[in-house]
Amino acid sequence: MPFHKVPFLWRFHAVHHSSKALDWIAGSRSHFVDDTLVRGFILVPLMLGFSQAIILAYLIFVTLHATWTHCNFGPSAKWLEKYLVMPRYHHWHHTSQKEGIDKNFAIHFPWIDRLFGTYYYPDEWPERYGLDGEEIARGFVGQTIEPFTKRKRTP
Repeated sequence: MPFHKVPFLWRFHAVHHSSKALDWIAGSRSHFVDDTLVRGFILVPLMLGFSQAIILAYLIFVTLHATWTHCNFGPSAKWLEKYLVMPRYHHWHHTSQKEGIDKNFAIHFPWIDRLFGTYYYPDEWPERYGLDGEEIARGFVGQTIEPFTKRKRTP
């Protein structure tokens, strides 16, 4: 959630949320600072207390799950949706529709959003994706440089 609420971090994370169409490859769209911080917050603690085999298993799971949650796969497994983030659930995290903004922060387990009051999971898919009233620079170079410049955003 800090990537959404802290303006400095949002400038980097907004690149990931700027996709106006969400599909399996959109999960890989992000700024290198965002990727470095996310990986660092997760991998450094893992390296201090887990074996290489566990870390490898986690990395394989995270890679496959992130690709899965960003894809446009319509069928659902209702029994699993309570326990594991599924594509439609994560798509609501990426919507620019007011009702879904700042919802569904949990990466893997939706019960975490229930715990923090950020759970939103209607039966339909979102109609719109991307940033809500924000624009980011066009192109790779612009999106790489722009977050380092000062700009306002109301979290």
